[in-house]
Amino acid sequence: MNRVVAISGVLSVAALTVVGCGEEDGASYGSGSSTITLTSFDSSYDSKANDTAIARIDETYRTGARDIKTTNLINSYSNQSLNDLDRTVLANDFEGRLENKDIEVSNRTVKRPIYEKNSNNKLDYETTYQTLNLSGLNANSYSAGTNIEDRRGIRTALSKYANIPSNVAFPEGSVCYIPVVTSERSFWAFNDKNKTGYSSLEKWLDAAKQRFSDDRDHRTSQFGVGIENKQAAAQVMFFAYNNQPAYEYSGVEYGKDIYEAHYVAKGSINPNTDSRFGVVDCTLVNEVAGDFLAEQIKRYY
Repeated sequence: MNRVVAISGVLSVAALTVVGCGEEDGASYGSGSSTITLTSFDSSYDSKANDTAIARIDETYRTGARDIKTTNLINSYSNQSLNDLDRTVLANDFEGRLENKDIEVSNRTVKRPIYEKNSNNKLDYETTYQTLNLSGLNANSYSAGTNIEDRRGIRTALSKYANIPSNVAFPEGSVCYIPVVTSERSFWAFNDKNKTGYSSLEKWLDAAKQRFSDDRDHRTSQFGVGIENKQAAAQVMFFAYNNQPAYEYSGVEYGKDIYEAHYVAKGSINPNTDSRFGVVDCTLVNEVAGDFLAEQIKRYY
């Protein structure tokens, strides 16, 4: 999985009068709430309808468990892209599992322990969902531009589903959730859905180095992870280029297979939440915004 390391760019001051980060999201989660639901929308291909399928996905974290509910809006959505499997976690001289159990939820912070293999030891890993007010925003709040450096604004599902008129705006109480991840240590996570067809890590790395056709510089590294660092891993970092962000890709060899891995750095990973400094990704929303988007998708598709 790729990781955007930095995002550059500046928005106009006018955008700041429309949205802003805040602590109140208009949802029913009070102080000490032990449940949070993150709503998103996804598309797939329905072979029977020979057309696009669109679904609403409600991911609920509650103390002790994680549930995913998929609701078809247009045709029949294939859930093969939903990643609800446990993940293998590799770190420096460490192997463990990130599982959908023993979850703790407090307000908008979700703690998910990573248990060490054959041990009760665990790593602390949590995500706090910052809120951003979407009330009054429409599809024009985001501009894709002709290239990455021209992208501006708040990217929501209104930007993704072009059939919805550009003047349709989110109602009062609409909020998006922006994840801020904090980890006790750096690690690489993957599961069966991340399995690639490459026969060796070197071939994965060769292919990963070709993912950008521009002239940007890149750096590669290979190292060991897991118990006694016996599992081979590799990373390729593409540096920022012409105001475009830096990207990082990770791969690991586990067993006899090669996996594309999600890398989590030690400490806090803070995504962009300020529209003055690049695109803000608002694809996770609360119930108010989710209900609104579902209604618009069913109306215009």
